[in-house]
Amino acid sequence: MTGLLPGFRRFIGYVSLVSRRRRLRRAPDLPGARFPATVVRTVDGDTLHVRDERGVTHAVRMLSIDTPETHFLGASQGYWAERAAARLSELLPEGADVEIQTDEQPCDAYGRVLGYVISGDRLINRVLLEEGLAMTYIVAPNLLHAQDLSEAAQRSFTARRGMLGDPSVLLPYEFRWSLRGQSSAKLVGSLSRGEVLDLSERERIPCWDRVFFFDVRDVKDPFVRAEPARRGRRDG
Repeated sequence: MTGLLPGFRRFIGYVSLVSRRRRLRRAPDLPGARFPATVVRTVDGDTLHVRDERGVTHAVRMLSIDTPETHFLGASQGYWAERAAARLSELLPEGADVEIQTDEQPCDAYGRVLGYVISGDRLINRVLLEEGLAMTYIVAPNLLHAQDLSEAAQRSFTARRGMLGDPSVLLPYEFRWSLRGQSSAKLVGSLSRGEVLDLSERERIPCWDRVFFFDVRDVKDPFVRAEPARRGRRDG
């Protein structure tokens, strides 16, 4: 019986997560597509809370990047998750002035702002990629900085910086999918080539070059659906 408890807890956690997601669908009231704010606190490597000039606090999920999970359905990715969280806290301490820039989708189903975080002249989303503490998680139609971030991720992957030099680390979204048993993404595309494949064929696309599609209606020019890879010759 004790061996079943971790899986049961994760199942309950997933049910709770889905329930919260269904309740939080109202878009936050934002001052604009780009607005100044002050950091209230960081949560993990890619999530923080900020306060805008009206005094309204927003949870911000940093766009187009993914850092290892510190706590997802009761599980953690350990060392690299803590490193990424600590680094974001260093880059964006409490009280730091930042600018939040949104994209085509200003918020997610949890009510969080989806944003690029700019501190001084630095795009913090890119900094985490450059240091090997994040991998790209580009989701269409949010492609404003996709090319820039993809190139930063490729450089870090090639240099094996940070977590990208540790073969034991799962990509954060792969880690989440392994616990949930499924992905919400429907398709995956190549940012550089424009071809869009079934999610099961994602290994055909380098991790830094992937664009995920949660809605097939987001597959628009320059992206085109490609033929599935052949699984081998048919007999006869």
